[in-house]
Amino acid sequence: MRTAIFTLMLAICLCGLALSQSTETVLYSFGAYTGDGTVLFGGLLFDSIGNIYGVTNAGGTHCIGNYGCGTVYKLSPTRSGGWKETILYSFCNTGNPSTCPDGAVPSAGLTMDGSGNLYGTTAGGGTSGVGTVFRLSPPSVQGGSWTQTVLWTFSLNPENGAYPGYGKLNIDAAGNIYGTSGGGSKNLGIVFELSPQLDGTYSFSILHNFTGNDGVGPAYGVTFDSEGNMYGSATYGGRGKATCNQGCGLVYKLSQSGGGWQETVLYEFDGVVGAYPFSPISIDKFGNLYGTFEVGGGGDCVLSPGTCGGVFKLVPGSSRRYAFYFNDNGGFNDGNPQNGVTIGSGNTLYGTVGIGQGGEVYMLQNSQETILYSFCSLPNCADGSVPSPGNIVMRDGALYGATVEGGQYGLGIVYSLTK
Repeated sequence: MRTAIFTLMLAICLCGLALSQSTETVLYSFGAYTGDGTVLFGGLLFDSIGNIYGVTNAGGTHCIGNYGCGTVYKLSPTRSGGWKETILYSFCNTGNPSTCPDGAVPSAGLTMDGSGNLYGTTAGGGTSGVGTVFRLSPPSVQGGSWTQTVLWTFSLNPENGAYPGYGKLNIDAAGNIYGTSGGGSKNLGIVFELSPQLDGTYSFSILHNFTGNDGVGPAYGVTFDSEGNMYGSATYGGRGKATCNQGCGLVYKLSQSGGGWQETVLYEFDGVVGAYPFSPISIDKFGNLYGTFEVGGGGDCVLSPGTCGGVFKLVPGSSRRYAFYFNDNGGFNDGNPQNGVTIGSGNTLYGTVGIGQGGEVYMLQNSQETILYSFCSLPNCADGSVPSPGNIVMRDGALYGATVEGGQYGLGIVYSLTK
């Protein structure tokens, strides 16, 4: 039976905005040479020795036209204090260049297993042109090439999934891979699992088919808690369809039950306190859930693109409910989050906002927002512009992220922020 064990509403007061600019360092500007990656999507990934991995949605040396079909890149710290870029893989590298059977245009960040293999998805390419799940394996000798393997090709058959979104894959200890995509029995989205087989292939299974009232468009993958439950957001769907046409979106939980998975809708957005969660779910040590919604929030924030949005917190087993609303002041910088939040010490939250020129990195402490950095603060946006979809990464007291535009060549950057 459907139960709503969490609720959400506007916080009692909207607290003030504090300004505390951090120091930005541009680690790498993309577009430095022909074949470099461009248009950075997805979050960053660090390995144990401090190398950074990510994907670009365009660029590389292969594909139709001059834009390229995307890359997987690595940034390595140098002894001089800089960073060296290496393109590990350019998509549309094998087979027919008009179909890109090895995948094209990756839009989600990467996941790494204990052997150093990288896993990700592409939103296009494959035998049907609707995306793939891939693995990149490191070379056996230093300086060798990485090996790409397509683990699953999505198809136009709804039961095989299609067009995976912005969410990183999740891998359990047994090597099973979990993610979300379009497709499914109603063509409204699925949660899927890929399980490794003895012959090296992977079997595909749908853990949940979204049907409308229980969600539409699970764009940002799933997050596991310590008990093996999965959590995610669906950007549309729910029962409030009169307010938001297709429904205002919701937060869901999947729990194992009777050999399968049972969905519980934890919270439905209704348009009054915001709508359209476009966010992965973050979980703190107390089991509280955090994420963002894209539009709305009262006042001048109406249910249309380009107006505000906010951060939500859902508390298990309690009537406590919280939301923080951005105020875009008629612009794009302080509003419209296109990703989730990263939890720091003391449940401090970090994230990015802004879908037009500029954008910002923010911090939330005790419901007070602090702007840590405003992009496009330098001439020609040399410091970056438009934060990439994907969560901020915290490492050694610094924040790391990427932008879609800006930098020396106008094609995106990877940056760090320090106080």
